[in-house]
Amino acid sequence: MGAFCAGARDLSFDANGYAVVFVANICTAIYLASIAHIGKSSGLSTFGLMWCNGIICGPVLLFWTSIRGDLTGMMNFPDLFSPGFQAAMLLSCVMAFSINYCVFWNTTLNSALTQTICGNLKDLLTIGLGWLLFGGLPFNLRDISKRLRPV
Repeated sequence: MGAFCAGARDLSFDANGYAVVFVANICTAIYLASIAHIGKSSGLSTFGLMWCNGIICGPVLLFWTSIRGDLTGMMNFPDLFSPGFQAAMLLSCVMAFSINYCVFWNTTLNSALTQTICGNLKDLLTIGLGWLLFGGLPFNLRDISKRLRPV
């Protein structure tokens, strides 16, 4: 339903974009199911699962970023060593670690389906908060009523 609502105003069909979203959804489902299965069968703690995930994915990510040229681009970034950028990067890493830890923890304690629902609720709240704080699209009751009418 969410994908339908998000694409309801999409007037230009882009098969590549839809294919990428479809593959991302499949990969997310496999990833969450794998976390749930490995977490329950291995006996690893949440932090242990994250550590193993980083050890396995780190070299692949490093190789991929070096092939694409992203690693060189990062090293040539002019503000790489500025204190403001490093503080923002540190806070971003702490937030990413916290979210990833919560995802692993929730998935190992509950199920992949529970994590998917929680993730969608988190996204809904994040989008709503961003809409309120940063000014979203102009609200038009006519557009909303069109979306709510059955086809």
